[in-house]
Amino acid sequence: MGVRAYRVGTYGICSSHMADAGWTENSAYDTSTARVRTHAVWWLWPNTCLMRYPGRSSMIALHIVPVSEGQTLETYDFFLETAEPDELEKKAIHYLDTVLQAEDIALVENVQRGMSTPAFTQGRIVNDPQGSGRSEHALHHFHGLVLEAYERARRT
Repeated sequence: MGVRAYRVGTYGICSSHMADAGWTENSAYDTSTARVRTHAVWWLWPNTCLMRYPGRSSMIALHIVPVSEGQTLETYDFFLETAEPDELEKKAIHYLDTVLQAEDIALVENVQRGMSTPAFTQGRIVNDPQGSGRSEHALHHFHGLVLEAYERARRT
């Protein structure tokens, strides 16, 4: 899944992130035998993410819960075709748990540290009108949903 094949879209209260497996060499795990070839992620307002990785027909539900100003809890639920994951699913789960989560947590923590410094005034959003994986327009869309929720709460 190269960044060039990655597409991001926004719709109402959700955004989608899609890419077909097999376009480039995958260093994470082998997807050559996957029946489901599309990596798909749907972010649902306000704090739920549904993911499908290449492999069998399975689904991962991620729920993000703010605990405090500086702490967030994430829970993952795996919905598989069988009670036990197959080898491809085991590799995908291992990659998600040991590589992707570690990278994401480090990135978010570093951004939060940077935003807490006196030098930070406003971040920039990268917008690719073509909706490529290089674009942050889904993040911008989410920020708009947050602002709309605040405005609705202010009016009540």
